[in-house]
Amino acid sequence: MAQESPMRLRLLFVINPVSGGKKKADPETFIKNYFSERAEEVHFFKLNEPQQDLSATIKKTSPDRVIAVGGDGTVKMVAEALLDKDIPMGILPAGSANGMATELGIPPDWEEVLALICHDQPSMVKDIDLIRINKDICIHLSDVGLNALLVKNFEQRGIRGKLGYALSSFKTLWQNKRLAVRIENRKVSLTRQAHMIVLANARMYGTGACINPDGDLSDGMFEVVILRRLSIPELLKMLFRHRPFDPTKTEILQASQVTISTRRRAHFQIDGEYQGKTNQVVASILPRALKVIVPG
Repeated sequence: MAQESPMRLRLLFVINPVSGGKKKADPETFIKNYFSERAEEVHFFKLNEPQQDLSATIKKTSPDRVIAVGGDGTVKMVAEALLDKDIPMGILPAGSANGMATELGIPPDWEEVLALICHDQPSMVKDIDLIRINKDICIHLSDVGLNALLVKNFEQRGIRGKLGYALSSFKTLWQNKRLAVRIENRKVSLTRQAHMIVLANARMYGTGACINPDGDLSDGMFEVVILRRLSIPELLKMLFRHRPFDPTKTEILQASQVTISTRRRAHFQIDGEYQGKTNQVVASILPRALKVIVPG
């Protein structure tokens, strides 16, 4: 159902100018043109201006909605700033990876997104979970092992899109070694040999690869996905055909908190951002911690 819209919405658009590389349209210009004859009060925040503080800007402008304009990294930064605040977040997908927008069913068309934010089209505010990982926040997917190494190689290669991932995948599989992993919480304690361990709040990566088919962003739980084996053909299928991971080589545990320990330090990433190497990850659910505007 569409929600009642106030007479004058105060909107804060958080723009990452480097998201997605070169675009046919500049998001700030597009947004200004869209609202040029509307009543909404529009503010902008640029993530490339280090002297600015997003949390302070939110406090100063008191927006009715904060809109992340960028990819998954931008969405994560806005989510962190809105944690424990009763302010809905909108997502205007403008990154090279827009996995969270896809997960939530947010259309790629910018005009449609702005219509959702203003409730010109049927929309709703959905409460979704986040995962606290060590001292960080995960909104989408994080992992230890193979994919984190792929993220590192992808960032270093500098070629965007699926071509960059495909080229990086061969180097990654050549470098990758299986990890000796211990997974523990109040209910289980197990050891595994695995290529990677995923902490999954969502179902699929930004490439379309489905790692957690039964994931639910609002169920108060996350999934620990243990990928025991992976080959080059399987990896390429996931990247280009959006096939799920082979369930015969995958183990999935549901949890509200977990500690993952590796015998040797392993590559680690959160929401597509490489974090370096670690030998321990502690994760716990933050149930319904963020409000997000989605199609109604």
